Amino acid sequence: MSHQPTTLEAALPALNDCWNKIGVAGDASCPELQQHVHCRNCPTYAAAAIVLLDRDLPTGYLAEWSLHYARKKQDGESETESAVIFRIGVEWLALPTSIIQEVAGTKAIHTLPGFRSNMLLGLTPINGELIVCVSLARVLGLEESHASAQKKEKLISQRFLIAEKEGWRVTFPVDEVHGVQRYTVHQRQPVPATVAHSAGTYTKSVLPWRDKSVALLDDGLLFHALNRSLS
Repeated sequence: MSHQPTTLEAALPALNDCWNKIGVAGDASCPELQQHVHCRNCPTYAAAAIVLLDRDLPTGYLAEWSLHYARKKQDGESETESAVIFRIGVEWLALPTSIIQEVAGTKAIHTLPGFRSNMLLGLTPINGELIVCVSLARVLGLEESHASAQKKEKLISQRFLIAEKEGWRVTFPVDEVHGVQRYTVHQRQPVPATVAHSAGTYTKSVLPWRDKSVALLDDGLLFHALNRSLS
């Protein structure tokens, strides 16, 4: 079905709505996503928002959208979600895009002597701020497969993902970041009972991606475990 312009869209000059085409609401092919992770962090998106917010709402706008959200969903329609796909060792994992703030290059990790937690690696400087750095590999029980992968292949330069949930920011090293991937609820698959390591505990579903199976992690459960371990 072709897109019908809304009252607001018809009243506005043409915008570069790249987020709907190559951004997180489109096919996620924008090269800027490698740096910004989500369109909301991009200056192009911010500039478009200023244009929209500075204009008065046209007549009929509120009524139009009230009808839109009041209608029943048609058969075949499906809500889409997005996740950031990354790799630790040989395992491909994903976390909801909403909690990922940034992707950073390799950073120094400053250890904290005397702190007893095998999950805590130390503190990592991110944009002038020291962020708690944790080992997602240890949380998920992936250390053995991680070491095995390092022997088998030359890994892409290590990167860091910075995540935030309920006001708590952490960063963790990963071996590779694919970027944002959109999916529908119907694409999610149940977690296989054969998953042996702890990743199975923190995995809420599996996403088929290319020729691989990606473990979609439960961010709520993951942050709860980290908070309990570090407190």
